[in-house]
Parts: sequence; structure tokens; C-alpha cells
Amino acid sequence: MEITNKIPSRIIELETSIKLLEYLKRKNVIDDGMYNFCINKLMNKLTLEKSKMKDDYINNIDNYKILT
Repeated sequence: MEITNKIPSRIIELETSIKLLEYLKRKNVIDDGMYNFCINKLMNKLTLEKSKMKDDYINNIDNYKILT
């Protein structure tokens, strides 16, 4: 069986959102409370998306379309 390194676009989108929040926190644009709230929400969504990563989910091409 061939090993693939495909990552669904939803996971990339969530990780990018986390990086943006980290940047905003470093620049003191958002406070610690808002940062923690948003990070917790995103981490829950990220955990859910990673738990969905089964063969059927990975092989579905619709999961790799970039949302704009």
C-alpha cells in the first residue's frame, strides 16, 4: 500500500488561523483572554478534523479544495 502525505485543506486553514492568532498576540492586538478562547475553539476543531482522517476522508478530493 502506498503511503501518502495528503493534508486536508481544513486542517491547513485551522493551523493558519492559529498562527495568525499567535502573531496578533505577539503584537498585542488581542488580549490573553480572547487569545485563549479562540485557540481553545480552534484546537477542538483541529482535533475533530484530525480524527476524521481515515482512508475514505483522505481519498476524497473535495477535502483538498482551498476555501477562499
